[in-house]
Parts: sequence; structure tokens; C-alpha cells
Amino acid sequence: MNKNKKILILGGGQAAAYASKEIRSIDTGSDVTIISEEKYLPYERPPLSKDYILDKVTFNNLLFFPKNFYVENNIKFIGSTKITKVDFDNKKISSSLNSYDYDQLLIATGSSNRHLVINGQTILPQENIIYLRDFEESHSLKEKMNKAKNITIIGGGFIGLEIASSAVQKGKNITVLERAEQLMGRVIPLKIANLIQEKHESMGTKINLNVEIKNIEQKNDAFTIHYNNETLLSDLIIIGVGSKPNTEIFQNTSLKIDNGILTDEFSATSIEDVFAAGDVSSFYHPFYQDHMRLESYKHAQNHGINAGKNLIGLKTSYSEIPWMWSDQFNLNLQLTGICNDYETSVQRGSTLEDGIIYFFLKNRKIMGACGLGVGGKVGRDIRLAGKLSEKKIKVTKELLSDKNIKLNKI
Repeated sequence: MNKNKKILILGGGQAAAYASKEIRSIDTGSDVTIISEEKYLPYERPPLSKDYILDKVTFNNLLFFPKNFYVENNIKFIGSTKITKVDFDNKKISSSLNSYDYDQLLIATGSSNRHLVINGQTILPQENIIYLRDFEESHSLKEKMNKAKNITIIGGGFIGLEIASSAVQKGKNITVLERAEQLMGRVIPLKIANLIQEKHESMGTKINLNVEIKNIEQKNDAFTIHYNNETLLSDLIIIGVGSKPNTEIFQNTSLKIDNGILTDEFSATSIEDVFAAGDVSSFYHPFYQDHMRLESYKHAQNHGINAGKNLIGLKTSYSEIPWMWSDQFNLNLQLTGICNDYETSVQRGSTLEDGIIYFFLKNRKIMGACGLGVGGKVGRDIRLAGKLSEKKIKVTKELLSDKNIKLNKI
């Protein structure tokens, strides 16, 4: 194994943190440096829309590893640094102040919010119009939410609904505006979406679907939102309309990009000694035999670990079955696999108290599963569904629909 290389990790999120840990656990001689636009050490983002807003955790609870981990493992962290130039030919990246040479580079720049566009005008973050992606935005959101009474959330995806759940629990009047025909439409099946909508509405959230926002007017500290043939008054607007991979700096380079930086199953990009992991990567998945880009906690962690292994020469295929979750009120939503490529679906369970799961089958094999239940009721079966999918075990509708038959016995 080569020693004393210069390894740069561009990006300061979960993939970067776990890649650095994996590299250092095997390679103790190379220089490892993380360069991040944020000033903070890598931290968890899922709690930013839930537990942090509800004052259940502090920032220190969010850190993946404490400061002494990086010191003890000789991992250098350079924060508050925006890279503005990339020179792959000479293996150098630069900020406005400094240049950094590398022997190997891992790109883990993550993703950023898509901005809402109304009548050709981009709605940028401003006072009382907030997008949520990082800790600073979450902290600002919490402070503004405490002062607001009527809050509008534009976008009915994971982030929007998690914020809605948190805000309702803080006693706020919440309206969700979603342009699609169902909530979380790009990810989950309609029947699960309807159950989530029913829960939100039972807790006081107002849900509006098929919404076309025509204009947002501001007068003093209040907003008037014009949509369809309706108007809505709001003290605070939170926007969550999707995300995009952070690839702008690489657009005019030879790096291949298509909805993210293209990588093979070994986290390698089209350029030698350059790897990519996490939200920014559109990686080849050998199980699905296609490229995909994922945004989830588990993926960022495991893809970072895989990139770390491959970067130091331990050629390892990345073939994790996708998994993600969301907590809203007392309900836990979990997904595994791919839920939009199937021939038939099977329901298991009939009440949220016991958990409801939909399995999606193709050629009698589980392609994906989506479950919803109180607490962690669906967690075990979702994990087992992922294992059955990975092993390509053929199943029947009868076996999957019968809750008396344990999935680990199939």
C-alpha cells in the first residue's frame, strides 16, 4: 500500500467524515485533509428538520465524531473554504486564497436546494423565506418559527412534511402547498401518501395538492401567497422543492456528469485518482444495472466508506440496497429498494398500530418495499425485505401478505 500520499476530501458532510475514518483505519501514513465550505465539523442533517427544531438535541449531539477524533487520527479539517477552481491535469484545487495539491481526490460536495421559480422569477432565501439544508438555516428557522404564527410550507416532500410535523407540535398554524397530485409523489406509493396526509390533517396541518403558485406578495412582515384561485396569508414561508447535486464547479472540466458525477461501482469517476461519493454521485449499481443518485443517511455513510476503501486500493464494489426513513408525528416511514419498477404490489398489515407495508414485485422478486407505522413497527420487516431483494429470492403474494409468516423464515 502506498504511503505518504496527499489525499484531499472536498466536502464536509457524512460521506466525507466516514471516508476519512475508513482511510485512516487502514492507511496511517498518508496526509488526509477535509475541505468544507461550512465552518463546522461534519454533522448529521436529518435532525435539522425534526429534533433540533423541537429542542431535543443540541449541535454537539449532531457531530458524527468529536473534534478530538480528527486530531488523534491526524485528519486535517479546513472549514469556511469555498473551492473556486479545479485543475485535474495538475492535480490541484484552489480557493480565492490558497491552492491544494493532491495525489488522490474524493469529491463529496453533497447537494443543495433547488430554488422555487414563479413566472420565471427565482425565489431566493431572504428574511422569513427559508430553505433548509444546513445547521445555520435550521437554527435560523427555529428562531423564526418561534416568533411566527401562520407558516406556509411550499413542497410536500420529506423535508417539508418533517418541518410541518415539528411546527404543528410547536403549536403553529401550518399550510402545505404541493404542486403534485399526492404528497411525496416521487418516492412513495399513493396509499402510503394518503395515510401520511390523513395523519397530518388529523393533527391540524392544512394540505393543498395540485397547487400552482402564481405570485408571492410581501407587505411589511406579512406575505400573501396567490395560488390557483386562492390567497393565503403567512408570517413565514419555508420552501422545500427538491435538491440538486453540487457539481457546478466541475461543469467545464472533463469530469463526466449526468444528474451527478458519474462513478462506477468502485466509486471511481471518469478521471484517474478522482473518486466521488454521497449525494453528489450518480453511481453505477450492479444489482439494478443502472446509474442512480440517492440522498439518504445510510447511503452517504456507506458510500463514503466504500470510496475510502477504493481510494486506498482495496477494490470493493458498492451494491447497497437503498434504504431511507422519515419520522412525522408518531409515525415512522421506511423504504428499501426501488418502489417504481414493479409488476404487482402486495399489502401486509392493515393498521398503523401494527404497521402497513407494501411490497413491490417483479418476476416474483422484491424490487422494493415501503412501510408506515407507529414507532418502529415496520423497521424489522423493511430490513428483511431489503435482504430478500438483495438475495433475489422468489416469493409469493400469499407469503408476503400473511403477517403470521415471518419474513426471515422465507
